[in-house]
Amino acid sequence: MPQPASLDLHVDQLLTSMSIGYKNDSYIADSLFPMIPVNRQSNIVPKYNQSHWFRDDARLRAPGTKSEGGGFTVDTTDKYFCDRYSYRYEIDDEVRDNADEPFNLDRDATFFVTDKLQMRREVAWANAFFTTGVWGTDKVGATDFTKWSDYASSDPLVNMESFKDTMETKIAQTPNTLVMGRQVWAQLKFHPDLVDTIKYTQRGVLTTDLVASLLEIDRLEIGRAIYTTSVEGTAESSVSYSRIWGKNALLMYIPASPSLMTPAAGYTFVWRRVPNALQFMKRMRDEEREVDIIEGNSYFDQKITAANAGLFLSNAVA
Repeated sequence: MPQPASLDLHVDQLLTSMSIGYKNDSYIADSLFPMIPVNRQSNIVPKYNQSHWFRDDARLRAPGTKSEGGGFTVDTTDKYFCDRYSYRYEIDDEVRDNADEPFNLDRDATFFVTDKLQMRREVAWANAFFTTGVWGTDKVGATDFTKWSDYASSDPLVNMESFKDTMETKIAQTPNTLVMGRQVWAQLKFHPDLVDTIKYTQRGVLTTDLVASLLEIDRLEIGRAIYTTSVEGTAESSVSYSRIWGKNALLMYIPASPSLMTPAAGYTFVWRRVPNALQFMKRMRDEEREVDIIEGNSYFDQKITAANAGLFLSNAVA
């Protein structure tokens, strides 16, 4: 007896309750250097020259004599400049009007453009500061310390105490922030030395908060984001992806908030043409082409302000 096949009774349609999309769940660059809102695109970063403040100059004073005197110098040569970064997505009227759920081009464009600006700040920070030759001290895994992936020979707890001491002798402040790539964290959190330290008092799972406590630092930040350098148009099956932060770590001193007469590894200067906005969106209309333009903008300068307040660990794990 003839019967209709199941395919004859159903026409495939787009699901409206779910879709498959991709973006980084975690960006950390905006949280590393304190944000400084500024009302001009460029200006001077005021600095006191360090050595005068650590010189033992007070002297015994005999009756009827003058006191020992001196002073300090300042540096007004360092400047910031907030470059403008922008990205746009264009929505064609006909394409929008013909789109079925769950696609919502206005929503999707806003998410897409926002993510592009976040990605730019993440990559810019990592490229500029998560590298050798920019901080006061560089340490290289397998040369200056045993890589932490070598569980039998490495001693990350002793290493970190030594690194903190090195920084403290340069700025008279105890480092309080540690940044590391996801690949470093994947090895460190299972290191026997750390696990043994907490096994009688804690669960055998090391969290970032617990490791920060063991290392006696305030913050441990993990760089997890990925990116691709494959050019647009590359077949999806051929696109390659890399970790932005790599197998490195960075120890820094960062004040809790921007303040006067306080060293800081760096600041992110943000020119807020739009009040209270690290980035802002613009919606523009090109009537002749019948498209809406969703554009994101961000003015910022991520800047080292005290190189000695940072110690970089390259190739911390294999």
